[in-house]
Amino acid sequence: QQLLDRSAAEAAKLESFVIAIDGKGQVQLDPSAGGAAAGLLNGPLALTGEGPVQPPDKASIDAKLELAAFAPQVNLTRVGDEVFVGVLGQDFKLALPAQQVSLFDFGALYPTLTGWLTNPVEAGREDLDGTPTVKVSGDVDAAQAIADLAPLLQTDGSVVVNTKELEAAIETGTVEAWIGTEDLRPRRVRVVLKADGLTGLPVRSIDLDLTADLSAFDEPADIQAPRDARPLDLNQLGALTGG
Repeated sequence: QQLLDRSAAEAAKLESFVIAIDGKGQVQLDPSAGGAAAGLLNGPLALTGEGPVQPPDKASIDAKLELAAFAPQVNLTRVGDEVFVGVLGQDFKLALPAQQVSLFDFGALYPTLTGWLTNPVEAGREDLDGTPTVKVSGDVDAAQAIADLAPLLQTDGSVVVNTKELEAAIETGTVEAWIGTEDLRPRRVRVVLKADGLTGLPVRSIDLDLTADLSAFDEPADIQAPRDARPLDLNQLGALTGG
């Protein structure tokens, strides 16, 4: 736990870094769940992307999204309280509530995911791109994970969970963190979460495998909001690819 706490503290000191994300999974929603975001997320999904991050509120990620409704090549940019998506040469400013804007806080991704980790143990030593690291692994804190994911499907960000029911629904739940042995900076975090039979939530089942690599610490980065971005409501996202 001390390694995790110190690596999170080192991450908080970073002025910039590059993040590479590789995630895949599947979500099954309750039939009563509504909203445009819910419609896009229901079913298989995948994300691969890379780009610079300037905490606390700047990032520009070139990514490929594979959602239930469409699979575009996009650029995701956050500057302050504004989030932009670039698709097919056109930039759009997303109309999002504050709690959903917070989901684009890539600077907080490492401490958020390691915040799901309980019962940490040292799981070995590995070299990542020539950097010696110590690997720490543990179980997923189900209640914390669901609380952090709630804004994806709920506009108010509130969620009421039964911890025992959540724990019973989890079939697989692990978090792994790779921490530099010389500087205690985070180099990689991976979350594997599979749960079925969730109750009292918009999500009935979730199958997630997400890895994030961090590199290029404190290197110069110039992240600007796109010019002439058009406003875009989530209900219009499907129209970007003819959906």
